[in-house]
Amino acid sequence: MVLGNWLAILARHVGGAEGITWDDVVVGHDFGFLKAEEIQVWIRGGGFQGEATDRVCRLEGVERATRFEAALWKASAEQTGKAPRPGGQRWGRAQDRWRLALLKDVLEAPLSPEALGVAVETIYESVGCPEDMLGLWEITAPWSRQPPRGDREAIARFVNRREADLVREG
Repeated sequence: MVLGNWLAILARHVGGAEGITWDDVVVGHDFGFLKAEEIQVWIRGGGFQGEATDRVCRLEGVERATRFEAALWKASAEQTGKAPRPGGQRWGRAQDRWRLALLKDVLEAPLSPEALGVAVETIYESVGCPEDMLGLWEITAPWSRQPPRGDREAIARFVNRREADLVREG
């Protein structure tokens, strides 16, 4: 299966392409990471079948631009019994999986503390964060014109702790 860049990042950190769930895809689309075309490739590559699922794969052009999200939610419900909803447990789990995959990816990169701070701040702004994530980078005063600085050890501890929580939650 050919994965786009965002799905490839997620797959690398969730045990491969087969570890990606419909919840991950719905949430990834909502966050703006996954484009409709990329999701259609994922669906076709996964061999998913069903009326709503086929419909989401057939959308093109203006129809795809205007009806894709609703069609994706219907396909997700068709495949899993229920689509994840913002604020729900499944949504939160997928949000955590995205957050952790992105943080792991950042940790693997040879970034300076400043670049690490910018990366973590960007993840925070894109995916949101629990309060305990706020200690992962140091935000400087806007007037100082200094970039934020990331704390690599704090990020690694956060990732390990949240992964353990996800395993415990099942």
